[in-house]
Amino acid sequence: MSAFEIVLVIYAAVLAVAALGVVYRMVVGPTILDRAISSDALVTLVMMGMALYVAESRAAWAGPAMLSLTGLAFIGTVTFARFVAREDPLQTRLSPHPIEPSTDTGPHEAIHPDPTDGDSWDEDPYNVLSPRDDDAVLDEDDPVSDPDRPGEELASADEEGFGAQPGWRGFED
Repeated sequence: MSAFEIVLVIYAAVLAVAALGVVYRMVVGPTILDRAISSDALVTLVMMGMALYVAESRAAWAGPAMLSLTGLAFIGTVTFARFVAREDPLQTRLSPHPIEPSTDTGPHEAIHPDPTDGDSWDEDPYNVLSPRDDDAVLDEDDPVSDPDRPGEELASADEEGFGAQPGWRGFED
């Protein structure tokens, strides 16, 4: 047995031990997410085992097989991710300890850690895009002109629908 073959046998043993752990997680895993991740990891370990086989035997058929297995694993992972994204993120799950706070977050809480900026829960949150004082938005002194054509006044917003005015500003009919 050459040194190269000994290294391949050691790598194969490491892959076998890793595969046992992954299969255990696939069978016992408490959630469907654990099972999906472990199945993806198992496909990766199978591909590594095929790579070891190719290194030993120089089989030409294994390249396309590994490529198709990679594509299948990718499609399966993306499909599962879309499936999980459609689930209700605020499902009620019993925590293992009743005194622990819930760690569930909805989509809004995941993006905005503090959705309210008000002083109390009774106040509406402050929106920086729309000022609180509506009178301060546009004074009588502000010029109302078209930025594309300086000096010309803007057309009234309530003419003929939502942005579909005939002429140079809207859609041509």
